[in-house]
Amino acid sequence: MFYKDGEIKGARKGRGFDLKFYRPAVGKEDSGIIIKNGVTWINVRSDTLTLSRQKDYRMNDQLKYENMLKKVRRLEEEVKNYQALIENTPDLFYRTDLHGRITFISPSVYRLSGYSIVEATGMKMAEEIYLVPEERETFLNLLQKEGHVANFEARLKRKDGSIWWASTNAHFLKNKAGEIIGVEGITRDISDIKAAGKALRESEEQFRLAFHTSPDSVNLNRATDGMFVDINEGFTKLMGFTKEDVSGKSSLSLNIWKNPNDRQRLVDALTRDGFVENLEAEFVTKSGEVKVGLMSARFLRINEEDLILTITRDITEWKKMREMMVQNEKMLSVGGLAAGMAHEINNPLAGILQNASVLANRLTGDLPANHKAAEAAGTSLSAIQKYLQLRRLPEMIENIRSSGRMAAEIVSNMLSFARKSEKMVSSHDIGILLDQTLDLLKTDYDMKKHYDFKQVRIVREYDETVGPIPCEASKLQQVFMNILKNGAEAMAEMKDAAIQPTFVLRVQDDGTWIKVEIEDNGPGMDAKTRRRIFEPFYTTKPLDKGTGLGLSVSYFIVTEDHDGKISVEDARGKGTCFVIRLPKTRAEEKSLPIG
Repeated sequence: MFYKDGEIKGARKGRGFDLKFYRPAVGKEDSGIIIKNGVTWINVRSDTLTLSRQKDYRMNDQLKYENMLKKVRRLEEEVKNYQALIENTPDLFYRTDLHGRITFISPSVYRLSGYSIVEATGMKMAEEIYLVPEERETFLNLLQKEGHVANFEARLKRKDGSIWWASTNAHFLKNKAGEIIGVEGITRDISDIKAAGKALRESEEQFRLAFHTSPDSVNLNRATDGMFVDINEGFTKLMGFTKEDVSGKSSLSLNIWKNPNDRQRLVDALTRDGFVENLEAEFVTKSGEVKVGLMSARFLRINEEDLILTITRDITEWKKMREMMVQNEKMLSVGGLAAGMAHEINNPLAGILQNASVLANRLTGDLPANHKAAEAAGTSLSAIQKYLQLRRLPEMIENIRSSGRMAAEIVSNMLSFARKSEKMVSSHDIGILLDQTLDLLKTDYDMKKHYDFKQVRIVREYDETVGPIPCEASKLQQVFMNILKNGAEAMAEMKDAAIQPTFVLRVQDDGTWIKVEIEDNGPGMDAKTRRRIFEPFYTTKPLDKGTGLGLSVSYFIVTEDHDGKISVEDARGKGTCFVIRLPKTRAEEKSLPIG
């Protein structure tokens, strides 16, 4: 205890504070040592202590004085540490009186607010530094209600007007009687934390926007069990599955992977490298459709959980386009080959056809020269012709001429690939062209190929609203004949006699196109065959039964001569379906000037 009526007997400077010795007032028995406002106060019981330059002192108990001096020195050290803490902390310590005036403030006030200690002391600082006055009112109301405030965040102004974020802990300061004499608090600069939080929120918002607005398929799965955590609209558009469909399920349980080895390749790459880029895989959609995707994936950690972020781009159409471009390149490359081959074949072929005609005329023709030559040989022309009939030589000669004409037609088609020939375009009904082609095929009974077109069931599905289109009738009939012949041969090879060979012929309106479908119920084609079916000289038949030119010729007739498209697909049930699209209007007609 210290009393204002005490008498100072001596004084000495401490380090950073004054050490003052008082004699207690009369009748008081308290003794002790107290630190107060940087000053050490010593109160001794019934002793008078004098310190002077001569070191003169009087004391009843030498040991008692030495112990007291040790306490003083220890307290001096504690005060030094306390002062060092206040002076070096980056946070701001302060005290105010009941009117809000600063009575004590730490040196960090200048770095944080721009005010010096001298400027801040006695200043109603809170009235000046709050950017939003309502925030100060909220602070005071909380303090009044609770008696303390913890982690109160507010925007404060520096002396130069710049803004900083602060977090304050404060409580009422009371005297020994329990009376409130002011406020004591500590304020910390949290501007960096706020900036980091803002950056994090912006990053999360950017991630959310990128996730949900991406046209690609994006999905998050748990790394531990592969369960879906979230998907975007792109995933639903690509795969057909909604968030409700995938909730609590994995890609395996949904049977998304067409080939499970693709999933294993993804897992292996993630395990090995931590990421995957441009992994091509096939997926089965909710409707059962197979699509091709290009996948990239990597590990993410969100909310203390390891996740896999996967982005998949639908390249189904791109793959088809690329295959078509490759096909086009292969088709175009045959042009140069065709020109050279055609010219080389034409000469001997012309000799064969010419000589076959001469042979038929000289052996079967009723010409005077023939009679004269027979008589010179000691026989008659009728006898020679009788022999030829018995040996079926006229039939053989006609076969030579027929084969020659077919070869000449192929050569002509090959030459048309290399250079555009004059086109004979006129309007034709596609359904009628298909029926005419069927009539021609019904007269073709080839025992070597073991099929009879008369036994094939024909189902016609012609759209009556489809009108005539400009085309080269003979060439389109050649296309139809090639496809129908190949289909008939394939169906003839099926061993299941219970299935009647059937063609379904469709003619449909398809916008600016006319779509023609020729579907059979044969054994179908595998993916490899479908990719190569239009390549020149590619055939699945024995060498003595197929040249591999029929469908490649058909391809050029549709794409080059008619500006159309041709493709092959799996039939709806079993078999193969050729799809031909022909424009309703030819390019030549579109370019005609209107007068």
